Amino acid sequence: MKYSAGEQTIAWFKDRYLEGSLEIRPPYQRRPVWALRQKSNLIESILMGLPIPEIYVHTFTSETGKTTYAVVDGQQRVRTILQFIGLDKDEGEQDENKFSLSDLTPDSPWHNVTFGELTPDQKRAFYGHQLAVRSLSNSIDEEIRDLFRRLNTYLTKLNDQELRNATYSGPFVALVNKLADDDYWAENQLVSVTMIRRMKDIEFVSELLIGIMDGPQGGATAIIDEYYFQLEQYTDDFPDQGDVERLYNQTFAIVRSLFPDLRVTRWKNRTDFYSLFVAIAHLLRLHTLPLSNLEALKTKLDEFVGLVRAYMEDEAAEVPEAIKDYVGAVQRGSSDRSRRAVRHRVLTAAIEPFFAERG
Repeated sequence: MKYSAGEQTIAWFKDRYLEGSLEIRPPYQRRPVWALRQKSNLIESILMGLPIPEIYVHTFTSETGKTTYAVVDGQQRVRTILQFIGLDKDEGEQDENKFSLSDLTPDSPWHNVTFGELTPDQKRAFYGHQLAVRSLSNSIDEEIRDLFRRLNTYLTKLNDQELRNATYSGPFVALVNKLADDDYWAENQLVSVTMIRRMKDIEFVSELLIGIMDGPQGGATAIIDEYYFQLEQYTDDFPDQGDVERLYNQTFAIVRSLFPDLRVTRWKNRTDFYSLFVAIAHLLRLHTLPLSNLEALKTKLDEFVGLVRAYMEDEAAEVPEAIKDYVGAVQRGSSDRSRRAVRHRVLTAAIEPFFAERG
């Protein structure tokens, strides 16, 4: 691996970002995890003329002479700087007043200041601030991924999904990342903003896709890892990828139609959502759901939740044995394969009458 140490100005990073040659979050990077206080402190340090930690940039020049840059380590710093000057992933004109340093202590001269409120001289000084950059030239992808893993050994420990994204680059991880990039997960409280920052939404979508492919599986790290490992051997699509994605999208559309606001239902619990999602996907393999049956299915699911709630509140309640089985599989070891299988059996039996055989 060839590398060199040097400096680049903030203006250089801004220009590369605007021309589209700077990739802030390559696939192996973790999602942004910095809180506002961390961002504000970084910008304050730059405004004070203080040095900040070194940034690693992978520089690649193609045979046509086009050079691109990917931030291997330091994406939090680069993203924060771009946000402060009014640039982010969203398209549109630069807005210098979107990000104020509101989380600094009140005695800081930069408290609540935005980039737009700086004087012309202060803006020039900010753009001219030199950042320490270690440039990695034309290294192969696996070398870069290995370096990223090694760098993060000494930083915030990567969780299981962050390690998968740092290790794999095949069609399965690409599909999972694409499907997880949806505001639905946070809006319906299936995952929190903090969980999204740590890629827990991506891990959950991984489990849904695995459930679509092979039915309910355990949620243990080793099980998910094995799927990533096995599917990494495929360069383009993995077997039946088109069918898996189609089933996922069809199931997702049905769940959205049934529960436009999942937050007020039991199904916002990931344990229950997983079982409902995989059960519907399972039935859609050989069946269709007539639109005329949608409201009746929702009523059935509401009744199902009512019985589950009644038994959870009072074990003496008179409910079907299947409901007792479902509750037992929710309360203990809910991500265990056998528990998921029980919930799958119960839910599938409850909703199957509303589906019709394909003609």
